[in-house]
Amino acid sequence: MTAARQYKDITGGMSEAVARMRRSDTERAARLAERLVELEAAMVAAHQRAAITEIGVGLQWDAALEALWNEHWMTLRPLPRPRPGAPARDLDYLDAVVGQRFEALREAVGRRRPFGRR
Repeated sequence: MTAARQYKDITGGMSEAVARMRRSDTERAARLAERLVELEAAMVAAHQRAAITEIGVGLQWDAALEALWNEHWMTLRPLPRPRPGAPARDLDYLDAVVGQRFEALREAVGRRRPFGRR
């Protein structure tokens, strides 16, 4: 075999390898692009869900402040902001807990009789 033939065989094999790599990279890029679209949609949904939760908690906080307005001995404060770096939690669970606590507060305020008599 001549040196020219060996060179052609080697470069031909390299060209085939490069073509296979390009096809593989193209397929992988397409899969990654699809995954990116899925992740972006999930991120938008999570942001919307967090916004809805924030609005709901704010409304319940305002209702709690209104229910406690006549409790002059109690210091009423604005809604605290989330702690930076706090661990992520299940929003459905936390929404349920906030709802339960609000209902417990409303029941406790409703049981009080006027003028502090029990």
